Amino acid sequence: MSPRDAEQRLAAAKAHLHAIAESASVEERLAAWDEIKVAERDLARLRGEEYATPVDLGVQWDIGAPLPYVLAASGRVLVLFYVGVPSPGWDGTSVEVVDPTNERPASLGLIEFTGVHSVKFGGPNDEAIKGHPLDGRGLSAYRAHRIANSRWIAQEEQINSVHYLHRGGWHEWLSHYVLCFHDEMLECLARSWRSESLTSSLPDALHDAARRILS
Repeated sequence: MSPRDAEQRLAAAKAHLHAIAESASVEERLAAWDEIKVAERDLARLRGEEYATPVDLGVQWDIGAPLPYVLAASGRVLVLFYVGVPSPGWDGTSVEVVDPTNERPASLGLIEFTGVHSVKFGGPNDEAIKGHPLDGRGLSAYRAHRIANSRWIAQEEQINSVHYLHRGGWHEWLSHYVLCFHDEMLECLARSWRSESLTSSLPDALHDAARRILS
């Protein structure tokens, strides 16, 4: 496939979503949207640009109120958040307000990055994600991604190149992860990750995470 072919495929995918927008089911619209993202990644890859590929980190945060908390120390980052759990009988007409100080056990997720070089946490939120440099290159709201051909890794490698012990090839051992939450985004350059599901109050989970990162 040539870049021109990929451009045409992307244009066709966008036209298809526009054509079915008002008549298709939610599942059909989501499938059409995923096809657009696949076409975006193919085009960026063929152009030699960076692009975002969805990655399964083992736990999926709540779309509406994940309330992520980040604890970072030298070489390690822990991310805690609420997991989306459908309520029996919920009809979509009400909103449950999450109180992070509540001591009742809740469904939580934890992702731990190790061998961390750098981490960023903050904006953009889901309403401003289209302003992110990876928009149009496979980035999707509410998902976790690994970035291919990461410019951030290249920039950090260039900065470190002045060190007398510097060794190149950072893309071979370092990965660029992007976690898109509702109100925040986390980007991390790390060697590896692990995840687990928890049933705990958020205050207790934060306390345990703090002890873990201190150890």
